[in-house]
Amino acid sequence: MADRENAELVFAPLGGVGEIGMNFALYGYGPADAREWIVVDVGVTFPDTAHPGVDLILPDTRFIEENIDGLRGIVITHAHEDHYGALLDIWPRLKVPVWMTPFTAGLLEAKRQGEQGAPKIPASIYRAGEKFTIGPFEIEAIPVAHSIPEPMSLAITTPAGTVIHTGDWKIDPAPTIGPKT
Repeated sequence: MADRENAELVFAPLGGVGEIGMNFALYGYGPADAREWIVVDVGVTFPDTAHPGVDLILPDTRFIEENIDGLRGIVITHAHEDHYGALLDIWPRLKVPVWMTPFTAGLLEAKRQGEQGAPKIPASIYRAGEKFTIGPFEIEAIPVAHSIPEPMSLAITTPAGTVIHTGDWKIDPAPTIGPKT
């Protein structure tokens, strides 16, 4: 990054904060006029009685679509609908590399096969404990306990510092699936 003096690490949730579902978190690094971004999770939420006739609600992605040149990739923490359920709908507008666990990739492929015309999304696979780099972000996959295989928290490191993105997790002294948090 040429302008480290003015570089910032920013968090911009476009969904999933203060609500159940529709997780879509943006992390940005760099100066305001040249920021690089990653998306963590691309989920849906489910409507209530205030939304008659609506099946699913997707996050509003206009901000990152307007800043698409700085988007470096998408990381999915786990395969619950509120974390990956909007990927088939939103990815065609973003078309950036996607990282996910093997279990999530398998469920995404099964979901794709069940939806006529759904895009084939090329996915890079990561596993618990692995590190990988997306633009200025070094990401470490931290396994946690949850109610689905392979849920991850992420340690996201930039020159400005490290953020822990927790995804979903629970403190379970004897998890039936995966390791303890």
